Amino acid sequence: MVAGSIQRWTPRNGTGVIETGEGVLVWFHLSAVRGEDITTIAEGMRVEVDIEHTPQGKYDSRARSVRRST
Repeated sequence: MVAGSIQRWTPRNGTGVIETGEGVLVWFHLSAVRGEDITTIAEGMRVEVDIEHTPQGKYDSRARSVRRST
């Protein structure tokens, strides 16, 4: 798992972008988020992300699993 924060969140689509501590942008979908729902996800939220190096749109990687940092 890699530390990061939610940079962009679009509840209407259930998608967003996480920026890791290394500055890598990772696309994610609500289905990858563990322990949160559409109403508790917010931009700026600190998270831990398991990255899958599979292109998703303009992003080189997507999230396999996302959870709030403790």
